Amino acid sequence: MGAIALFLLVLFCLDRALCRRSGSRQPWPRREGTVELGLFLASFLVLFLLNDHSFVFYNNYSYLADALLHGHLYVDGMPAYLESVEFGGHVYMHFAPGPAILCLPFVALFGVDGFNIGWLSLLLGGANTALAYRVFRQMGIGRDRRERIWCAILLTFGTVHCFLAALGHGWFLGHVSSWFFLLLGMAFLTAPEERRKDIHLFLAGVFYGAAVTCRMPNLLGALFFGGYILTRYPREKRVRSLLFFCLGAAVPGGLYMAYNYARFGTIMDKGYNLTHLKDLFRDRYTVMQGLPKEEQLAYLKAAEKEVGGPLQTRYIPFNLYSIFLLGPEFTREYPYVIPTLAGVSLTHLSPALYAAGWVDYKKDRLTWFLLATAAVCAVPFLMNYGNGFAQFGMRYAMDFIPYVGILAAMGLTRRPLDGWKAALILLCVLLNMWGPVYWNLFY
Repeated sequence: MGAIALFLLVLFCLDRALCRRSGSRQPWPRREGTVELGLFLASFLVLFLLNDHSFVFYNNYSYLADALLHGHLYVDGMPAYLESVEFGGHVYMHFAPGPAILCLPFVALFGVDGFNIGWLSLLLGGANTALAYRVFRQMGIGRDRRERIWCAILLTFGTVHCFLAALGHGWFLGHVSSWFFLLLGMAFLTAPEERRKDIHLFLAGVFYGAAVTCRMPNLLGALFFGGYILTRYPREKRVRSLLFFCLGAAVPGGLYMAYNYARFGTIMDKGYNLTHLKDLFRDRYTVMQGLPKEEQLAYLKAAEKEVGGPLQTRYIPFNLYSIFLLGPEFTREYPYVIPTLAGVSLTHLSPALYAAGWVDYKKDRLTWFLLATAAVCAVPFLMNYGNGFAQFGMRYAMDFIPYVGILAAMGLTRRPLDGWKAALILLCVLLNMWGPVYWNLFY
């Protein structure tokens, strides 16, 4: 931990020295591609150092990738310690399937036991920092590269993303993959107008849809994509742009619905509904397994009418507490401060995100779309029967942090990003790096 603190202190001092020398004007290489490559390599290296380099046995996505390579969707041979659901006599991975597509070439080459998904998480985590920088640049956030780099560092190292990317367990890879696709979609969406073509909108839709196949709450992120087109695109191009975006999103969307229909006989993903029944109402889940496949879906719907589904309003108070107030525990024995498996709130780990309140919402209509998107994407988390346990930070907050993070970047750069703002970002980075270090040492 001392080494991490020293690294952050050196980074801060270097930033101060560059600012004094250059007057905060482009102290880095001229080519943006060089900056993005540097951010990717540096981020990958930091995440690599935070990783314990052990094989990740919580590799659900590898088993689904292997199943797809063998021409079926069920994962009957998946170990019992990995989360799964049963339906129609087969075992299925209940997570959204998107990350398994990223695992396909690696599992094909090395097999399930030879491919460590932790490496994929490190690569995606590094890419997310570079993509965040590109999105901030293309959206015109920040006065120069230095400010945009600080904002990218906040988004990917000053939030729970740092912990998730550094460890790369199955649950965590879903979130990191989701950000990778989402930021890719944003990068194509925000391409400069003089270079923007219909293919950019189509690809923005494809990658947005791919993000949905990693985390279902991303479906609500369409509000931001639509809002960006309505507020930043020329009026005469908006309908055409929305059309191409929707066409792109329909590709992964259609495949996801076909995947669900092949498993459950409905285009809706029932994996989480089955998990809810399995976790909290095991007796009903067991009864359902004894029914013929054609009767199981009707039984699931009937059971949910009685006990409710995985999303209920009665869970909102605890999840609000988790997001804003849940803190670590303190003891008189080493290590003195213990981040419990229930997580730690955003207030404790990412206070710089509150800079979203510094945005001038009267000046730019897009800020209202960002705020609304963050709010609606938070709803599934607020109503979920669990807050993400086991975790460090609040991993379900990853569904709305991208939009809050963009607003925070706008707030931090509304006036020059001076020393105390950089120090606040570094504090968030230090707090979030504490997560993988503690997890590797004590969990």
